[in-house]
Amino acid sequence: MADDKINITLALAKQSYDELAKLASIDDIEKYEFGSGKKRDHIEGLLKGFSNYYDSIKIFLSKHVSDTEGAPILSLSQDHRSFYNEIVIPHGDLLQRAYYEIANIGFLIDFWDEATDRNRKPNHFRRNAISWALERWSDTMDEDDEVSWYDRGFNILGASELVGMPWFQPDEWSRNLKYLQPVLVDRQSNVMQIHVRQRLTEIYRAFTFGLWMSAVALSRSLIEYSLKQNAARFNISSTYQGGDGGKEDKSLARLGNDVAEVLPALKESIEKIREAGNRILHPRKHDVIALPMVMRSEALDCIIATKLIVETLYSEVPSPFRSDVR
Repeated sequence: MADDKINITLALAKQSYDELAKLASIDDIEKYEFGSGKKRDHIEGLLKGFSNYYDSIKIFLSKHVSDTEGAPILSLSQDHRSFYNEIVIPHGDLLQRAYYEIANIGFLIDFWDEATDRNRKPNHFRRNAISWALERWSDTMDEDDEVSWYDRGFNILGASELVGMPWFQPDEWSRNLKYLQPVLVDRQSNVMQIHVRQRLTEIYRAFTFGLWMSAVALSRSLIEYSLKQNAARFNISSTYQGGDGGKEDKSLARLGNDVAEVLPALKESIEKIREAGNRILHPRKHDVIALPMVMRSEALDCIIATKLIVETLYSEVPSPFRSDVR
């Protein structure tokens, strides 16, 4: 199972890191202070192991998003999820760079930076390959061949027309996918209601196909739903007493503030998504964002923030937390 494979890889990465931490601190590694002799050799071996596992983790998580038909969710153990969030995410790149340095293959750093640059110019290699293959195929056919292929289920001319559409950008779709990571929870993924899973699927697809505003708007919708559904787990009421004495739903701003008091780490993410979503759903003149790259970056930031919120709300309740109902 996919969950078992990533848990095993994270366990091996954690083993390497824990042993490495006994020999050098993160500050030492960042300064490339590895010591000498056997200590240096040992550190190099541990950094190499971590780097290999880090690559495997990134590839696995990326492929899980691209290869999963439904919602991109994975279940991890609590220890492995904590290790991923507290070590792999903030320090993974640093540790890998340190391995390149200690192994005297620092030239790979520039290659890595270029490959992960959000602002690099896109190529069209995939679209060109598809277009060229269809053109070559079409050139070998006469009218009878075209009919024969069509009867067998191949519409060559129709496919060529599709590839020529301005929105057909498979290279960009592939690139966008590489920025997305699955949602990681330490409970069974079925704790998420179908509404959450469907919205996650739509958010990731919207971003993949360059629908930046849709991704942001759906992110806002998802966190509002998730906050309301999980409020009771944190002893927070999602309603308040209205002027007529009846119960009314709290606004996203009010509910978000209540949740942020219990889970301060979510405050910035909730505000980011709420503000971005409001600019998309209720635009004013000064809210217009003209540059596609800006919208893309903001959409990705919203998805990362949404991922953090959903992972936190649908994982085990952190303890201690405030228990007074607001």
